[in-house]
Amino acid sequence: MSLTTAGEPPGPVRFFLLCDRMGCDARAVLDLVVADPPPDIETDLFGHLLHSAKTAAPRIADMGWTYYQGDGYWCPRCSTPRSQRPRRGRTRSS
Repeated sequence: MSLTTAGEPPGPVRFFLLCDRMGCDARAVLDLVVADPPPDIETDLFGHLLHSAKTAAPRIADMGWTYYQGDGYWCPRCSTPRSQRPRRGRTRSS
């Protein structure tokens, strides 16, 4: 999964996304202020580690990125079914 962060809550956190679909090199950066501190690492390790990502998940989805269990984050282009993707500058010669 290619979601990493810089910064510690509470406070500003920068999220770095890299599309996990093989062959795609799409990237995105999101800055977000995470107001609540994470749970104590000793009592809730996963809650502590995933706190910022859980807070950012709705914003990431609003940006068109989709999370697939087992595959990670896919960019908006890779998340769109091929039949619904706009064609890229291909023209037909007469």
